[in-house]
Amino acid sequence: MLVGSYVRHLFKGLGPHGVHSPFVFKLITEVLVRNQKRAIWSQIEEIRKSYLTNFSSYEALDFGAGSRKLKKDRTISKAVNSAGMPEWKGEVMHLLVEHIQPNAVIELGTHLGIGTLYLSTALTDRAHLITIEADPTHTAYARKSFENFHASNIIQIEGTFEEELGRAMQESSANTLVYVDGNHTEEATLRSFYELIENEKISVIVFDDIYWSTGMRNAWRTICAEPRVQLSLDFYWFGVIFLNGRMKKEHFTLRWPR
Repeated sequence: MLVGSYVRHLFKGLGPHGVHSPFVFKLITEVLVRNQKRAIWSQIEEIRKSYLTNFSSYEALDFGAGSRKLKKDRTISKAVNSAGMPEWKGEVMHLLVEHIQPNAVIELGTHLGIGTLYLSTALTDRAHLITIEADPTHTAYARKSFENFHASNIIQIEGTFEEELGRAMQESSANTLVYVDGNHTEEATLRSFYELIENEKISVIVFDDIYWSTGMRNAWRTICAEPRVQLSLDFYWFGVIFLNGRMKKEHFTLRWPR
């Protein structure tokens, strides 16, 4: 992460009572700030624990920027410790999806499936999640975890985002939320963004690690400036944009969550 950007974010970031948008105020105060717990979260964390004690080694396939902390030859334990969705973010993403209640979720970057489970368990019975992952080892471990979890609403696609995003959008529904957490480069992020906003089914997109690098920060600025983005929320650790609604164009830099 860019340290200077984080310091500037702390100075610029608004708390709940500095926000004058009723929609955003409700999102923060009723969804992200309240101390809410779900019983299902502890079950997901049991899967994380099993990964942390798995020292099986494998050669990872990095199609994007990759992890700065991991070599290509890594263990499952190191992979989940360094690149798996952290518990706090999983809880926030679950609450966000639960609040928005999309008819479908598309996840770009399954990894080992921890974040996928946090997202999928927030959906209604009629909704489903489509997740894309290019690394076959990650896909196999995630599939086993989904089976053990009895997560029947998850559809896995193995392949790159460039190859499979179109297929995933075809299988999605109106009011789809997309979670982008894979190829952390400016070029790849913007390529996915412009492809997604051409699809009227997409209503919300969450971009993870928007300050992971200078390239990601530049991509996020371009995304927020796009006229078709009606509302953009900068939480530093991730950004959320809203499309195809009836909101005026606004941008908020917010201090929560972390």
